[in-house]
Amino acid sequence: MNLFQGCEGQQLANDLTWSCEPPEWRFGDEGLFIVPEKGTDFFRPYKGPAKDNACLLYVSVTGDFTAVTRAKAELVAFGDAAALTVRYGEAQWAKLCLERSPIGDISVVSVVTNPYSDDANNELLSEPECYLRITRKGDVFGMHFSLDGKMWRFVRTFGMALPDTVKVGIHAQAPFEGGCQVWFAGLALRPEPVKDFRSGE
Repeated sequence: MNLFQGCEGQQLANDLTWSCEPPEWRFGDEGLFIVPEKGTDFFRPYKGPAKDNACLLYVSVTGDFTAVTRAKAELVAFGDAAALTVRYGEAQWAKLCLERSPIGDISVVSVVTNPYSDDANNELLSEPECYLRITRKGDVFGMHFSLDGKMWRFVRTFGMALPDTVKVGIHAQAPFEGGCQVWFAGLALRPEPVKDFRSGE
C-alpha cells in the first residue's frame, strides 16, 4: 500500500501524521516535497546535547512490516538528509538516510538509537537519489537500499526491544545550514518482513 495515495497539496490521508511539521511542504506530481528547517535533526549522542526536532511524517504500525520509499534531495551541507525512520520515542529509534558527509560525499547512512545514537556510513552514491527500506521481524530490524528498487543492498541488521506498535515514516533534516530540499516519491508499507535480511531477498 502506498500511503501517499489520497494525499494532495497539504492534505494528508491514510492516518499519516506530522511530528514537528515543517513550514514548507506539499504533495505534487513528484510525491512529497519538504524543505526542512535549519537546525533540525534526530541525533542523541553519548554525553552530548540531543536534537529531536526533525520533521517526521509517520503512521502507527503494529507487528512485522516492510517500509519502502524512494528519496531524492538537494543536499547543501553536512548532515542534510532524506530518511526512512522507525521510532518509539526520543530514546528508541532508527533512521536510514540519504545524506551528505562532512567532506561533501553523498552516502547511505544509518543511525540506531537505544538510548544513544551510533552513526554508520555505507556506500557512496554518485547522485542524491535512491530507494530506502526498513523491515521488522519481531525485535529484529533490517535496513537496505537500492538504486533501482529491484536489487537491494544490505546496510545493517540490529535488535531492539520495542512494543508491537511503533511509528514508521519519512523525515527530512538540516542540522547545520538551510537550503536542503527533499522529495519522497511514495511510502509503501506491507505487513510482512523481508525473508532474508542479509541478502535483501
